[in-house]
Parts: sequence; C-alpha cells; structure tokens
Amino acid sequence: AADAAEQDFINRSKGGIPDEIEEQTLRLEAGPIGIAALLKQAGLVASSGEGNRLIDGGGVRVDAVVVSDKGLKLGAGSYVLQVGKRKFKRVILVGA
Repeated sequence: AADAAEQDFINRSKGGIPDEIEEQTLRLEAGPIGIAALLKQAGLVASSGEGNRLIDGGGVRVDAVVVSDKGLKLGAGSYVLQVGKRKFKRVILVGA
C-alpha cells in the first residue's frame, strides 16, 4: 500500500492524473453544456465566473488538455476535468 501511495504521489507531482478520481454523472438537459457551467455543476468551482477566470489563467484542463476557449461546449461522453494542480473529477455527461 505504501508503494502504491508513493507511486501516486510521484505521478501527481509530475502533473499526471491520479489513479483514483471521484466520478459524477450529469444529465444534459438541452444539448452540450458550456465548460464554466460544467465546472460549477461538478462542484469544482463556486461560480461560472470563477470558472471563466481559471480558464483565462490556464488553470482548467479537460482530458489533460488546457482549455483556452471559454466558449467550449461538451456533449455526451466521459471527461476528466482538472482545476488547478490538485482538483480532479471524472464527469460522465448523459444525453437527455
């Protein structure tokens, strides 16, 4: 167990995705959802405005790719969201 924890620490310190990530399923009510609204619904930010500020600062990643477009919309699928260096969540978006 200690070896696994050490390996996870090394992986995270190099900017990798942790082995175990909290997972959440969200239903899409009216088509694709904007990235800032998704971050808020997933509980990774307190408001959409905070999400937009983090995107402007390069602090948001979707599937390990930095998000630079605040207008990004995500449709049904599975995504790993990262806010800052330590907040991760796997979000599964299900169509209505």
